[in-house]
Amino acid sequence: MNESPSMQQHLTEQLEVALSPSYLEVLNESSNHSGPATESHFKLIVVSDYFNDLALITRHRFINQLFKEELGHIHALAMHTYTKDEWAAKGGAPASPQCSGGSKS
Repeated sequence: MNESPSMQQHLTEQLEVALSPSYLEVLNESSNHSGPATESHFKLIVVSDYFNDLALITRHRFINQLFKEELGHIHALAMHTYTKDEWAAKGGAPASPQCSGGSKS
């Protein structure tokens, strides 16, 4: 049986290969949002030396390009990209906002 990986697993693997992060979390937050989609909302927390000397917009553009095809299937992708120093100073990523469309019943 050749089961395809989940979107969460796929995103994780691609980020590991592309950025060799020192810290990585890929959170599937789809259950926090209304609608039937189970793999539609993701939050990325990536700490990588690759981001050294890159502006935030450049980091996000890199990830958008990396997931160009996947973004056709994902409704929301929250990106929190840090250098090691930024991550140490912040101590974590912000909490995700509540879904404006209401919660699942």
